[in-house]
Amino acid sequence: MSYQRLATPKIYTCNIQYLLSLGKIATSDITASGLSMASGSSLIEMFDMKPSNVQTITANGTNTAHYIKMDTNISTDSSQDANFVAILGHNFDDAGVKFRVQTDDDTNFGSAQTPTMTEVVNCDITSAYCAPDENGWTLFTFTQATDNLFIRIEIQSQSGNYDADIVIGAILVGETQTVFPSSPDMNITKKLLYDGVTRQNSVGGQTFSNASHLTKPNWGNYNPWENKTSSTLNPMTTSGRIQLDMNYSYMADTDVWFENHYDRADLASQNNIVSNLIQRTHSGHIPFIFQFDKDTATADDSFMLCRLANEPTFSQVAHRTWNCDISLLEEF
Repeated sequence: MSYQRLATPKIYTCNIQYLLSLGKIATSDITASGLSMASGSSLIEMFDMKPSNVQTITANGTNTAHYIKMDTNISTDSSQDANFVAILGHNFDDAGVKFRVQTDDDTNFGSAQTPTMTEVVNCDITSAYCAPDENGWTLFTFTQATDNLFIRIEIQSQSGNYDADIVIGAILVGETQTVFPSSPDMNITKKLLYDGVTRQNSVGGQTFSNASHLTKPNWGNYNPWENKTSSTLNPMTTSGRIQLDMNYSYMADTDVWFENHYDRADLASQNNIVSNLIQRTHSGHIPFIFQFDKDTATADDSFMLCRLANEPTFSQVAHRTWNCDISLLEEF
């Protein structure tokens, strides 16, 4: 689907950022082994939700496996509900990388589980490994309901040695949900903001303009949401920041609220706007991936990295029925 046409949206929220923000895990709970980070690069900055802030793993000419491990500190199987991985701003095709996700309740992965991965974008799955066909970004889902306290991403060379150092902009590990029960109302507002542009008028009536920023920063060698086999950067890029305002009418209360507001089990297990969007992002504190149509996953037109731009308002309009407004602002 082109033109970013809205149907029933889907969201991808990062559980690692959510747990870090609450102090439920520390940066020391994210570790790596195998290869070394290049000078000036940092493992934890792969989890800063800034795909333009690319980090480099020294790999060229070696065949050493690399492991990125996350301790969720969530020992109740049903509450540790991560079911997707997104890797943004990577060069996995150039480097000759394949990878997979594993889980275990054992920190040493002595009984490692290897969930079945399902491709969403740029994830050619062969023999339980994902080998992206293009550089840029990759998204896949998986299901693992038990033995899932620890999550790790295992990186291997596709054959022989790596062909280049490994570059990664951002890693998201979290939960994907269709929290919106339908497409929004027809009165959608979509605009391009140029919030980095300021204008002044001189005494003589001339206008002078200054721009602190115009376009989204590149994700490594590529434009955001671009997948390519070539490392040549396209000099043309879009400018402006998307703002999307949506309204939903006559939503069932079960689609809006979770059953018991202070019950942690309900927060983790129920699918609704408050628990899986507002709570997981702290209403704009943490960015998330927004998919315009849950049934369409075109690499360069179906997704937006964004934040909630408002604190959504819910208005009861009938018995157990609510209206709400949602505003999204594209993340640079």
